[in-house]
Amino acid sequence: MSAIPKKMSVGMGLGLLGGIVAMAALAYSWDGSLDAINNVAFNLLVATMFFATAGAFAKTAPIAGKSIAVIAGVCVAVTLVSMFYGSTFLWVQIFLLAIGVVNVALAACPTVVRYGDSRKAV
Repeated sequence: MSAIPKKMSVGMGLGLLGGIVAMAALAYSWDGSLDAINNVAFNLLVATMFFATAGAFAKTAPIAGKSIAVIAGVCVAVTLVSMFYGSTFLWVQIFLLAIGVVNVALAACPTVVRYGDSRKAV
């Protein structure tokens, strides 16, 4: 097995950053009432998808190389749905969307796909 590409580490770091920002948005959106549950749920879903993306970029994740791009793409789609719903500030959603797009671009790189395929469980 070859050394982990830098793009994998960058993608994992960006996924973790996106998850942390989404968790902060979740905490901000909770106001103690039942009306806030939809906003909290959307922010929790976005945070979960960013953490899943970070896990897909991890050194020991046993998934195929193209699956990393699929997970990152689903993360972008969930962020877009959350943005259209208006679950938190627009500038936070734009920041998360930018992180997601960069993760999709990193996941589509041939070196990341090759590395992902080389560590896939047989």
